[in-house]
Amino acid sequence: MANPPDREFAVFQRGEIRDLALSLFRNALRSQVNPDTGITFTEEEIAVATAPGTKKWIEADADDVIGMIEQQRALWLADQVRVDRAGSSWLLGYHARMWGETVLDATGGGGECDADAAPGTVFIGLTTLPDPAANYATDPAGLRYQVLYDVTAPISGTATLELAGIDTGTGTNLAEGTVLTWANPPPGAQPTLTVSTAFNGGTNAETNVEFARRLAARIRHKPAGGNVAHFRAWARESSNAVEDAFVYACGLHAGSVVVCVTSKRQTSIGPEARIASPAVLTAVRAYLVPPGSPVVPEHVHVLVVPPVPQASNVLLNLAMAKGRTSGWTDRVPWPTYSGTVSSITHVTTQVSFRIHSDSALPAGVTAPALMIWNAGTSRFESLAVQSVSSFGGGQYTVTLSQQPATEVAVDGYVSPDTERRDQIAESVEVYFDERGPGEIIDLNNDKRSHRAFRFPKPFEEWPQLAGSGIATALQDALGVALASADLISMSVTSPSLPSDPVLGPSMITLGKLAVYAL
Repeated sequence: MANPPDREFAVFQRGEIRDLALSLFRNALRSQVNPDTGITFTEEEIAVATAPGTKKWIEADADDVIGMIEQQRALWLADQVRVDRAGSSWLLGYHARMWGETVLDATGGGGECDADAAPGTVFIGLTTLPDPAANYATDPAGLRYQVLYDVTAPISGTATLELAGIDTGTGTNLAEGTVLTWANPPPGAQPTLTVSTAFNGGTNAETNVEFARRLAARIRHKPAGGNVAHFRAWARESSNAVEDAFVYACGLHAGSVVVCVTSKRQTSIGPEARIASPAVLTAVRAYLVPPGSPVVPEHVHVLVVPPVPQASNVLLNLAMAKGRTSGWTDRVPWPTYSGTVSSITHVTTQVSFRIHSDSALPAGVTAPALMIWNAGTSRFESLAVQSVSSFGGGQYTVTLSQQPATEVAVDGYVSPDTERRDQIAESVEVYFDERGPGEIIDLNNDKRSHRAFRFPKPFEEWPQLAGSGIATALQDALGVALASADLISMSVTSPSLPSDPVLGPSMITLGKLAVYAL
């Protein structure tokens, strides 16, 4: 009889009830006399009487099927009373109504853009979306983006603007370099502007999984009377772009609340995709900061901040098959690690540069398979290596037959290539996406530490530390393709404290990544 740890009642597998019924019948026959022979039934006779296909076996199997049907109903009902397992009808029609929650609407992405204009040109921005008085632009798909704050073009003629999506959906998470066209440009502005930092915060309507996670957090920590759970719930319901909120009661002084919000990654790329954009912060501040807040009392001091990203560079040893598509591309992966990371030391052109290696080129190898780390996208890119030659002193000249999309720059990390490059990068990205922000004060020495610690607590949700667990996460993700993994080093494992709580907490993000054959 199987009894999974998440069930409060016994769960039977197919055939268990049948086998139990036949076992009881066999035991009963052992004490009975065979009327044809006048002696007790033999084991052979009992086995024949209860063999598959016999009348008793068919009766017991039918009982087993009926039991399985009834059990399935019980399992289904048991799932529906749990928020994290309920189907749509129960989640929205029962749990949501019970707790007075509704699914959040889609949101628009936001970020920075560079706009060329005559010095002194004033771009008009407003935080109410949409507002016909504000300047707005459209992307190649026709989606609209509004300027959030007034900006005057400087002497350089390039103004940095904060834009937020009037239209919504993941399609508003624009990539860096996307060109927008002004719909109502101010006099003196050029007709187009360019995305300078990738947009994030654009989401579709809240999914059942996201809604269930938010509802479960509310049930676990009851919001009431403006407690920390209340501020967390308010922040999360202010915008569907909010991944989670971290609350520091009395973080500045008595009567103050510091709220740090992270953004949902969605389709956004890069290590800072979870750093809340100005558009997300504007929505949360409008909902939480008095006197305009519809939920927070007038005299509460609320500060809404994003986490401060703190990049951590990671070196890993991975034991994978060599010379196969399931592992390392080369039979003898190069470079290797013996104390110094293999990084770019000199750039002549984008197709000719030097790297450092602790080991010499394998005998007979002139064009090893290499890949370079793109810190902007948190992905590896395979290099079209034409040749590698020794420059002396552990330096090697790499010549490519094709320029990579990733910029070749000094201190860039180079690793031996593998077909698992994307899977490795995504797994490491997910590991860092599971980290939350740190503290804003020194809990060991500050008198406010009994109140101003982070909520939710790091040992309950969103751990703030990073470390050897990354090797376990990789093994779970790659399965049998990865025999073992060792963390060589991680430059940042604990987020630092800010010099002032108003700056917001630090949060570890993925910096540069290099992997080597173990």
